[in-house]
Amino acid sequence: MSNYSRRDFLKAAGLGAAALAAPSILMGADPPTRRRPNIIFFLVDDMGWMDSTVYGSRYYDTPNIERLARRSMRFTDAYAASPLCSPTRASILTGKYPARLGITAPAGHLPPLPPDKPLLPKVGAAHQKVLIPQSRRFLPLEERTIAETFRDSGYKTGFIGKWHLGRPEKYWPTAQGFDVNIGGGGYPGPPSYYSPYRIAPLPDGPKGEYITDRLTDEGLKYIDANKDDPFLLCMWHYAVHAPYQAKDELTKTFEDKRDPRNKQNNPVMAAMIKSMDESLGRFLDKLDELRLTDDTIIVFFSDNGGNEYDRVGPRQWVPTNNDPLRSGKGCVYEGGVRVPMMVCWPGVVRPRTECSEVVSSIDFYPTMLQMAGIEPESDKLLDGESIVPLLRQSGGLQREAVFCHFPHRTHPRTGMLCQPSTTVRKGDWKLLRFYDTSEEFPNEYELYNLRTDVGETNNLAERMPGKVKELDALITGFLADTSAIVPLKNPAYDPDALADVDGWRGSGSCGLSHSDGLLRIKSVGGDPFVHTDRVPAVSGTLIAKFRMRSDSKGGGQFFWADGKTPRFGPTVRLDFTPVHDGEWREYEVSFTATGDLKAIRIDPSTDTGSIDIDWVKLCKEDGTVVREWSF
Repeated sequence: MSNYSRRDFLKAAGLGAAALAAPSILMGADPPTRRRPNIIFFLVDDMGWMDSTVYGSRYYDTPNIERLARRSMRFTDAYAASPLCSPTRASILTGKYPARLGITAPAGHLPPLPPDKPLLPKVGAAHQKVLIPQSRRFLPLEERTIAETFRDSGYKTGFIGKWHLGRPEKYWPTAQGFDVNIGGGGYPGPPSYYSPYRIAPLPDGPKGEYITDRLTDEGLKYIDANKDDPFLLCMWHYAVHAPYQAKDELTKTFEDKRDPRNKQNNPVMAAMIKSMDESLGRFLDKLDELRLTDDTIIVFFSDNGGNEYDRVGPRQWVPTNNDPLRSGKGCVYEGGVRVPMMVCWPGVVRPRTECSEVVSSIDFYPTMLQMAGIEPESDKLLDGESIVPLLRQSGGLQREAVFCHFPHRTHPRTGMLCQPSTTVRKGDWKLLRFYDTSEEFPNEYELYNLRTDVGETNNLAERMPGKVKELDALITGFLADTSAIVPLKNPAYDPDALADVDGWRGSGSCGLSHSDGLLRIKSVGGDPFVHTDRVPAVSGTLIAKFRMRSDSKGGGQFFWADGKTPRFGPTVRLDFTPVHDGEWREYEVSFTATGDLKAIRIDPSTDTGSIDIDWVKLCKEDGTVVREWSF
C-alpha cells in the first residue's frame, strides 16, 4: 500500500530514465528491433484454482491452457482481491484494494445509489447482530484506470466481454479508457450464452451462436485491426459464470467421464471450460499467424474462485469442486479467493517456471505499466506492487502482507456461505477476522498455516494468541489506511427476531418474527422484502395470493425465478398496489413461470413500518392450490 511514485518505479525496475524512453531495453531485447509489447489480459469468470489440468484437475480438458503454461510462469499462490467478481475487476483496473474503492460486492448491475446515501446504514433488521454496508455500484469516473494510462501512452485499448462495473452506459468501458467496447456493460452474466444475447453492446449474431465463440471472434478481429500498433486487450470472458449453458456436443463428451479424484463431475461445466480453452487456443493461433507471439504478453487470471453453491442440470450437479481448497466463490476461505494465474512474457519469463510468492489482482496495474515501460503518474496511489522482479526471477516483493475485505454476508439457496470478514495473508499464515458469528461461523478469529494446511481445517487461533495479535494488528492498519467500511453493532438487534419463518427470509431492510399465526415484518429501511425458494417445481401460468396489512408506505412488487431466469430481476417482476392503512386486504398477482419455478419474492413497501402477512397461496390458473403458507 503506497503512493507509488516515479522514483519508486525506477528503483523497482532497476532502470534509469533512459530505459523508460526505450521500452525495448525494459523487455530485455535489442533496442532497434523490439517494439513495445502488446498485452492480452485473458480473464475467466468464476474459474476455480483446480479447474484446469495445469492446476491438477483430472476431469476437465484444457490442452490450450497447458499450451500457455509451457510458455509461462505459473503462480501457485495468486489471489483475487475479493471472492466475488466486481470488486476484483475494479482492483485490476485501478491497482487499488476494493475496500479503498468502496466496491466490495458484485453490485455493478444495480442502479447507482443516491450520492448522499451512506453505505453503512444506521440501523438494520432486528435479527442481525451487525450492520452490513452496501457496496458502491460503479467504478467512479475519477479513478484513473490501466486503460486510460495505456491509451495516453500511445496504446490502442480494447475491451471485450464482461464488465459489471456500472449499469448506466456512462460507466461502461469507453468512459474508462477503452477505445473499443464489445459486450461490456452492467451485466453480471450473459442473459443467454446463445444468440440472441440481449446484451446492448453486443449485437446479436445468428440464432444459436455461442457467446464464448462470438467474443473470441471479436477479439481476433481486434488483433487483426491493431496488429501494427501496440495494444492492450482485456479479453474478459463471461464464461464460466451462470447461467450454465454449454454446447450439447461438448457436454456429451463428458457425460461418461469419471474423475479419478472423485471431485469434479459436472459435464456442463466441463463443456463450458472446454469452450473457454478453445478460445485461448484461437488467440495463441492468431498471434502465431500474425507473427506477434514474441511481441505479446499474455496474462491469464480468474476473478474469484469456483462456484460451489449453485446447482446445475437434472442431476443438480455442483458447478465445480475446489478441493483441496476450502469452500468457493463468495467466501473468504482459499477456495473463494485463490485463483489460477499464468504470465507469458516472451524473452523475459522463463517458460515452464513456477512461482509460490503471494501475489494479488491489485498487482496487475503497476506490473503491466512496468512491462510496457510506462511511467506511473506521480500522484497515483497504488496498493499493488509490480511483480516484474518475480517474472524476471531477479528478486522478491517488498510488502509484508495482502488483504481481503469482504464486509458482506453471503447466503445462497444452499445455505450460509460467509459472514462479514477481513483476512490477511502474511507468508504461510492467514488470519480471518469475522465481524459476526453464527452456527456455521462460530469463531471471531481463525488462523491457519497454509503451508501445512492448505484446506484450512485446523484453526490455530486459540493455541497461538500471539500470532493472532500480530496479524490482527495488520488488519487494523489496513482498514484504517484504506478507510474501509467495517460492519458495526446493530442498535436494533433483537435476539428473539428471526431470520427465517417457514422458509421465508427477509432482506437487510427488515426483520422477521412469528406470532399469532402471522409472519410479521418490521421494516427499518427502504427495501423490505421476503422471499422463499421452498416452492413446487411447477411452470406455466400461476397466481400468487396473499393476505396482508401494513402501515408502511410505497408501491409493491412481486418477483419470481424460474428455469429460464434463475435469479430475481426486472424481467421477472410485476407491480401491485398495497394499501398502507393497517387494515387486512387480499392481493393476487398472475405470472408465467418459464420452466420450473425456483423462488418467489414479495416486496410489500418501500419505506419503514410494520407489515403482517396472514397467509400466502400459490395456485394454478384453474385455482388449484399447489403450495400454501399459513404461518
